Parts: sequence; C-alpha cells; structure tokens
Amino acid sequence: MTTRVSPGQLTALMAGAIIVAGVLAYSNTFRNEFVWDDASSVQLHKHVQDPSQFPQLFKEDLHAFGRGQGNFYRPLVAASFMLDFALARRAGLSVDASGVPQVSPFLFHRTNLFWHMLAAFLLFALLTRLETPPALRIIVPLLYVVHPLHTEAVAYISGRADPMAAAFMFAALWFVVWDTTPRKVALGYGLSAVCFIAGLLCKESSAILPALLFLVALLRPVPESAAKFKCYALRMIPVFVSLSILGLYGYLRFTVLDFASPGAQTAAPLWERAIAAGQALALYLSLLFVPVGLHMERTLDGIPVWVASVGLAVLLACMGVVIRGIQYRQYRLVLGVAWFLVTWFPISGLIPLNAPMAEHWLYVPLAGLLWAFGELGALVLRSARSQRVALAAVYGLSVWYFAVTVTRNRDWRDNETLYRATLAENPNSLRVQFNLAVTYQDLLNNVPGARRHFEKLLEAAAGHKKRVGIAPENLLDEELEAHLALGDIYFDLKQYRKAGEHYANVLRVVPTEANKSLVGAATLSLGRCSLALGDSARAALAFQQLLKAQPEMQIAVDQLLGSPGPI
Repeated sequence: MTTRVSPGQLTALMAGAIIVAGVLAYSNTFRNEFVWDDASSVQLHKHVQDPSQFPQLFKEDLHAFGRGQGNFYRPLVAASFMLDFALARRAGLSVDASGVPQVSPFLFHRTNLFWHMLAAFLLFALLTRLETPPALRIIVPLLYVVHPLHTEAVAYISGRADPMAAAFMFAALWFVVWDTTPRKVALGYGLSAVCFIAGLLCKESSAILPALLFLVALLRPVPESAAKFKCYALRMIPVFVSLSILGLYGYLRFTVLDFASPGAQTAAPLWERAIAAGQALALYLSLLFVPVGLHMERTLDGIPVWVASVGLAVLLACMGVVIRGIQYRQYRLVLGVAWFLVTWFPISGLIPLNAPMAEHWLYVPLAGLLWAFGELGALVLRSARSQRVALAAVYGLSVWYFAVTVTRNRDWRDNETLYRATLAENPNSLRVQFNLAVTYQDLLNNVPGARRHFEKLLEAAAGHKKRVGIAPENLLDEELEAHLALGDIYFDLKQYRKAGEHYANVLRVVPTEANKSLVGAATLSLGRCSLALGDSARAALAFQQLLKAQPEMQIAVDQLLGSPGPI
C-alpha cells in the first residue's frame, strides 16, 4: 500500500527540507566577521545605524560612506541592514579605537540565510505552480540551496542583494500564474508589480524580470476551454505594467538617482566583448557543474581565445534546445533554458560591467539552468533503472556541493582569511593585495605582513602594466597608495632614505583632483624625511611646493614644524 503525499504536505515537507539544508550548509557562517565592503555597507554607514535616517536610504548610493561613491542604488538592502543593526545593538554595542560602532555580525548572517532559504522556497512554489514533475520540485530547490556558487551571496553580508532581489523576482513570477479566479488574477498582477518594484530597490539586475514575465506568459499552456487570443492578451498585462515600471525606474536612475562618478572607463570594442562573453560563459558553466577554486576576483587574463568557441557552442546548443523544445511542445524545458539565457545576457559582458565575471551574478541564472537540466533528464531517462541511477547521481552531487559550500564558507571568516584565500587563486589582484596589506597594517598591527604585501602589489602592478601595454612610469592608483604606505612604514622604521624614495615615486604623477590628497600627503612626508636626515633646505623646498599647490595644508605643516607661520 502506497501513501500519497498531498500538495499541502509536500509544501510543508519542502519548507522543512530547505530550512534543514540551508542551516546545515551555512551555520558555520554565523561566527564570521564583517569583511570587505561590509565596512561601508554597515560599520561606517551612519545612516544605516540611525533609524531616523530611513528616508535618506532611498536617496543615496549603498556605499555612501567609507569606500567612495559608487552607483549601487539598493535602499531595501540598506533598510535590512538598518533593522539588523538596530536589533544587534540591543545585544551589545561598543566603539573601537577609531570611533567605529561595533556590533555582532551574527544576526546579519542569519538574515542573509533567511533570504537565501526564502528564495529557494519561492523557487519551489513557482515550479509547483508551473506544474513541473514532483521530483523536480524537490531536486531543483534543494540543489539550489546548497550550491557552492551561492556562498558569495550568503556567507558575505554585503552579498545580501542577490537573494533579496531573487526572492522578489520569484514571488513576482509566482503571483502572475495565480490565475484560478478573476479576483486572484487581478490581485496576483498587482502583487507581482509590487514585488518587481521591491526587487528593483534591492538590485539593478531585477530589471530583467519583464523578459521572464513575457516568457512565462508565452510558454505556459493555454487551457483548452479558453480563447487563446484573450488569454494571451490578459497575460501580457503584467508584462506591459512591468515595462512601465522599468521605464520610470530607468529615468530616475539616469537622472536624480545616478550616483556614478564622472570619467567612467570607455567600453571595449564589441568584438572584444563578444569574445570575452564566450569565454565567461564557458567558465561559468564549468563552475556550475564543478564549483572548485571559488573566489571573488575572477578575470579572463590568461584564458585562451579558443575558449570563446566553447561558450559559443554552448550558446548555439541552448538555442537548438529551445527550437526543438518548441517543435515538440516541451514548453517547461524551453522556459528553463530561456530563463538561463535571458538572465545570463545582462552579465555576459556584452553590456559593459565593472568586472568580466562574478560568481554571485549567477544567483538567478542558476535556477533556470538547474530546472532545464531537470526537465531534460525527465524526458531522456525513461526507464526505472536509469531514473534510479540519475537520482543516485543527484544525491551524490548534492552531498559534494554541500561539503564544498561548508568548506568555502570558512574563507569568509575574517578579512585576512578571505584575502589570503582569494590571492591563492588570483595572486595578481591588485586590490586584494592592497586590502590584505591594509588589514595587516591597520587591523592586525602586523607591519612585516603589510610591507610584504604592499611590495607584492608593486610587483603585480608592474606585471599587469607590461601585459596590457601601460608605460612603467604611469602609476596606477593602487601603486600610489602602496608607495605612500611603504613610505610611512619605512619612516617608522627610521629608514628615512628608503621612505623618501617611495614618497618621491608618488610625486612622479601629474597632480589631479583625484590624486590631490595623495600627492599632498607624499610631499608633506618627503619634507618630514628631509628634516629627519638633517636636510632643512630640501624640507623647506618641499613645504613651499606643497603650500603653493595646496594652501589648506598650512596647518599640517605648522604642526610638523611646531612653529606656526608661512614657510
């Protein structure tokens, strides 16, 4: 006698399974510290720490404090940080030596996991409403919740934007297929629009939702009793509503809510971006199936051009599956593949982005790909024996994914661990070398470690400039920072001549508004080195040059000389 599980029982069981899988996979993140951009997202964000500033969160960049102006408009993410901070401060609030408020990151990590599990559950609910086979409704969300590629979005507090945006996108799709009665149709369409707005306020990538709404409207079967034209016309209402919302959002983001700094980099030629897109797609697919060597600083440096042909072949294969799926009326398979392609396109690199690749960008595309492979497997594996073998393989894969996720979470334990793990995979990352050096210098008081990594940064920068054809005398921003920091380190070690050499390197650049403060600090410090070496004439010359370019530095010079008045 077999026991049939009702839809309500399956939903309850899946909710429990997702919670258990999520907690087991990510509970070792709860003791992790704030890392990387968490400083500007939470620790230095004065508005996040003050509930009275809630409206201000909707008027500014997410990183308005600490790391410099960006163009990340994510007010709901900032609001979630505000709530976490308010609750965490009740458990204890202290202030470090630099005056930065300190709270436990424990609650922040739990909230990240909550949104990740909610996204997985809403994916299950969507697959259920789209009438996928029961086995896929179980397998796809569980693989999704433990997949190691999501560690960057879950173990990293500032990665919360991805699961929040995905949860609202999945909910919006779920609501548009809530069409059993006219009342539910109207309510579902309205709630879908609300979820779309919320998704846009979490992350810019939610802008792709109208395309997914169109695919769902087009590829869902029409009931035999319904008039096709009327049914499709009704389904297109949420698409047009979402496009209207997107138009208003786009207008605001390009006007009053555009926080981008002037002087953005020029995009590479289209043919170069097409090659990079093919390379990135091939690498993404390898990470989707064999997620090893995960890290935050992915580049395409050293990747052979022929790898782009692999990506192109995959793209053509996906298009072929879509065409054949339409021919044979396998609309769920088509929808899964199209979901992946549509959500991959904005991160493909064809549209200029601030990086060639990022693991967390696959948070939404991965759902479509897992679904597509599940549907393909259901079509191909007909015999009971092949299905049992496939289920055993999926079980083994999920166990391996779980183990990799737990292991990867440890890389996010603290800044030092994260940066060292990243450099183990990409030792040429200038900003990670810089971040690790600053961590040693400012947080861990490890001067030898700081000096070592500032010097490694200079070596890596020289190699990078040689590879891309930048003249050695043209110093990168990271080099300027490293020379200034090394000058300070050697000055404290009383190696004044060596310190002076590093300060002099900073002064090789043409002063601009962007590097003005660095040049001023280097000039002041070079004068200080000259005084320490007994060369008062050279010191006076340095101070005169400084005050001529930056008269506001008079107070700093007076404090150094201990005698106020012009030089």
